[in-house]
Amino acid sequence: MKRINICALIAFILLTSNSVFAGKQISAEFFGAKLGTVVDALSKIANKNIIWDREAVKKKDSLVYLSFRKPVDVDKVFKLILKNYGLIYVKQGNIYEIKVADTALFTLPPIVTKYLGKNVFDGLVELIKSNVSSSAEVKVYPTGNAISVWDTKENINKLRTLVEEYLKPIVAEAEKLAKTEEEKMQKLRELEAKKAEVESLLIKKEVYVDPEKFKDIEDELISALSSYGSYKYDPKTGKLTIIEMKTNLPKISKIIAKAQKIHIRTKCYYVRALEPAELLMTIKENYLSKYGSIIFKSKEISRALGVEKEAGREGGRTSAREKEKSIITSLPKLCITDKPEIIEKIYKDFSELLLKRPYQIAIEARIVQVESGYKKDLGIQWTPSGIGSIGDIGYSLGRGSITNFMFDFPAQNVATGKGASISIGLVKVPNFSLDLQLSALEQIGKSKLLSRPKIVTIDGEGAEISQGIEIPYQSSSAQYGTNVQFKEAVLKLNVIPRTTPDGNIIMNIELTQDFPDFGKAVLGQPPISTKSITSKVIAKDGTTIVIGGILEKSEEIAEYGVPGLRKIPLLGWLFKNKSINITNKELLIFITPKIIYE
Repeated sequence: MKRINICALIAFILLTSNSVFAGKQISAEFFGAKLGTVVDALSKIANKNIIWDREAVKKKDSLVYLSFRKPVDVDKVFKLILKNYGLIYVKQGNIYEIKVADTALFTLPPIVTKYLGKNVFDGLVELIKSNVSSSAEVKVYPTGNAISVWDTKENINKLRTLVEEYLKPIVAEAEKLAKTEEEKMQKLRELEAKKAEVESLLIKKEVYVDPEKFKDIEDELISALSSYGSYKYDPKTGKLTIIEMKTNLPKISKIIAKAQKIHIRTKCYYVRALEPAELLMTIKENYLSKYGSIIFKSKEISRALGVEKEAGREGGRTSAREKEKSIITSLPKLCITDKPEIIEKIYKDFSELLLKRPYQIAIEARIVQVESGYKKDLGIQWTPSGIGSIGDIGYSLGRGSITNFMFDFPAQNVATGKGASISIGLVKVPNFSLDLQLSALEQIGKSKLLSRPKIVTIDGEGAEISQGIEIPYQSSSAQYGTNVQFKEAVLKLNVIPRTTPDGNIIMNIELTQDFPDFGKAVLGQPPISTKSITSKVIAKDGTTIVIGGILEKSEEIAEYGVPGLRKIPLLGWLFKNKSINITNKELLIFITPKIIYE
């Protein structure tokens, strides 16, 4: 402590001597001097009145180590020393109050500058600068939209509140603009996607038509074009260029063929190929004439593009196209527009892939559930008693003739018609008898349950068959009282088959079997035991495959007796009973698909 005071005094002498010659610039050296002593010395040199804040005074005893060998402005030294120890002064008239300092970094969210511009940042800088103390340090970083502030702790907290209130409505407005912009961009993306979708459906077709014949069909061609279609005709060369949607191209082709007196027809076939892209390309490049076109339709594609529409009625009767659509909607369809001989050739060459009518498929499911059980119970009941007479050893046969046994361990499941029991009375000595009853049961059970649902459906079309019962159960509420509702317990088969050219059948299968378990009924209401399977399999025509199986095995051994005595070898059977219960359950599900050829 003495050393520190001497060092402070030396520092003070250096300060005063330097200030005489250098005015407001000093050279100073402190080694282990207290912060309070250093501040007092500097205040005397600079002729400043100093007051310490209540929190700042706690740092007066901090030790200072510094050396200024070249003259430095005294105010700069004063600020630097305070800052190094987390302090700052605030000038109030001719009094300098020393306070605890803090720092904060204020940033402007990028969304604000993006949608409201740089003026908001300039306003934030002006707000901060107008609310800091005179000795605060403010650094502005325009590139990062950030402002760093060094000021008193109280002022920093005040600035945080001011900036938060300043930015709250501004950020809300920027987010609102951003949301509006995002909605516009989303609509633009949807329009571009729709445009690309429509363009992908457009086909360019070029044919040559005589100018006179073109005049005859021009009006009909214009009325037949869709809203996305267009045409261009060159009278000099007779070249007609048409850009039209795939779905409307057969109609346009017939108009052009009509002008050239060529008979054109459209024929649709069902496609067995899972990936028909190669088939389409082969037909388009190697078979179609210049008047021909080909369209591939599937339920999934039509729904996605919004092409599929409700079939209309003509003159109060179902049209041919409506009848055709009513046959099947899931199996892909290939529609060819061209000369009859070309269509016939395509059908003959690809007869394994193209069907005039889809096949029917019979699907048979067999659900086999086998359950076997084994029970074994052994028990004994006996008691010694005085009888008041002497007799020979005797016995009595029957069940239930003796009661109130001392050691009472009967077989648990022995009842009338189940198991057997024998009662024996033994008398060997005067006034003493031994009553004994043995009971035993062995049960073997086996059950087999076969469910055989069968369903016929069209190739590519889903079908469902179900059979079962509805079980009533009661429900009560304060508002409606007691109501009777129903729970379904059904066997249900849902399947979607699809044939392939190689004779296989691909199936999406959902099979559910529910049945009531009356053995576990609660208040007369049985729970529903459910077994279900969902699978996608492939099978040869007419073959049987196993698509699922469940094996359950439970084994229960129970033993009741007198502790300790029941464990004695052999004699332990006099003090216990024992039951064994083993159950095996096995479930197998077989599926047999078969194509019905006509």
